[in-house]
Order: sequence, then C-alpha cells, then structure tokens
Amino acid sequence: MRYPEERARVVVAGQQMLQRGFTEGTSGNVSMRVADGALITPSTVPYMEITAPDVVLMDLEGNVLEGERVASVEHKVHLECYKRRTNIGAVIHSHPIVGSIFAAARVPLPAFLDEFGVYIGEEVRVAEWGMSGTQEIADQVADALGEHNAAFIAQHGMVAVGRDLDHALLNTARVERAGLIFLGTKLLGGPGEIPEHARDLYRQVFSYFQSQ
Repeated sequence: MRYPEERARVVVAGQQMLQRGFTEGTSGNVSMRVADGALITPSTVPYMEITAPDVVLMDLEGNVLEGERVASVEHKVHLECYKRRTNIGAVIHSHPIVGSIFAAARVPLPAFLDEFGVYIGEEVRVAEWGMSGTQEIADQVADALGEHNAAFIAQHGMVAVGRDLDHALLNTARVERAGLIFLGTKLLGGPGEIPEHARDLYRQVFSYFQSQ
C-alpha cells in the first residue's frame, strides 16, 4: 500500500471534521495531494470506521490507482482544485451549520475581520448550484474559490483548502467562526468598515502566505 502515513493523516482529518461539528454522518470529504495525484476519503463510510486502506489513491484525471473502496462522489471537486492551483495541498469539503446557512442563502461572506483577509482572502464566494459528482459543480467550485482559501456551494456546504490538512481544517474553522460573528454583527447594525490601506496590507500578507 502506497502512502500509508499520508492515508492515516486523511483518516484523522476526516474524524476531526466530524468531531468538531463540521459535518454529520458520512457527508463531506477530505483529500490531500501526493506525488501520484491525491488521496481521498471513500464514499458512504462513517468517518470513525475509515481505515488507512479505505482511502482511495487517484491521479488528477480521476483514475483510481489504488483502493478497493469507491472514492467520494465529490472527488472531481478536489481534483479540479489541485489541477488549478499548485499551492493547494489539501481540500476539505464540509457541511458546517453556519457555512451552510450562507450557502443556502447564496450570500458571500466578506473579509470584515483582520485575520479573515490575511488567511482566507477578500471574501468567501458562493459557487452556483450544480449536481453533486459532476464536472459542472467541480468547475463552479474552483471558479468561486479562485485564489481564495474557501468557497460556499449553493444549497450544499463549503470547501476549504490549505497547504496541508491542518491548514485546510483550520481554514474551515476560520470561516465557520467568521460566519457566526458576521451574523451576530447584524443584530447590532452590521460590521464596521476596515480602512482601505489596511485591506491593501492584508492582501499583501495573504499573497505572501499563499506563496509559502
């Protein structure tokens, strides 16, 4: 079995996603880039039951290189992200409550917090609705993601990316936290504005982090 340590990391990330409340049941999926393509969680297997051999190895064209399980139905989303951006090392597709509220309402989340602009980008945009498992939804998610580190999927959930699994999971948490704070500010009249000179600085810092 190739990539035993990397497979184990994918398993742990999936379990952490579940334990942190970013998904329920077998929904969502986790992957990481490897030299031969990507390792991705299997379809319809409970996260606490997934073992390293269950993780599927695919090339970036979607061909299964190793694995007896069926890869997640959303594997095309993951592979498209890897093909478009070489700085992505891991992808986490989750169904967190607050993120799913934005996705269902088709409302983007702006960079209204200092840390948000530094780590996530200008905003979390909403990918147009598409049928799960299709190349259409993969393209729409990758388009919405652009150079940012997260995107909502209309009527569905969220995708977060990072240079590794830890950062992809952290970015998931950052968006979920920011989304909750944003909704809270609406009770007080909405978030205040960040000065443009500060936004320019955050863009520079974000670009620097993206290049590391």
